[in-house]
Amino acid sequence: MERFVLFIVAGGLALVAGLWGGQIADPASQAWLGSVAVAVVGVLALAVGINSQIEY
Repeated sequence: MERFVLFIVAGGLALVAGLWGGQIADPASQAWLGSVAVAVVGVLALAVGINSQIEY
């Protein structure tokens, strides 16, 4: 499997998991902050996967 596909799939899954966790966790808890961090990592992985295929 191509590396960019792995980044896109993993980033999408991390984004969904982070958003889901952020929705069910209490906003003042460490679990919520962890969920936000997972969502941010998912967005970054998506950006890396997409950016690797763009030719300038």
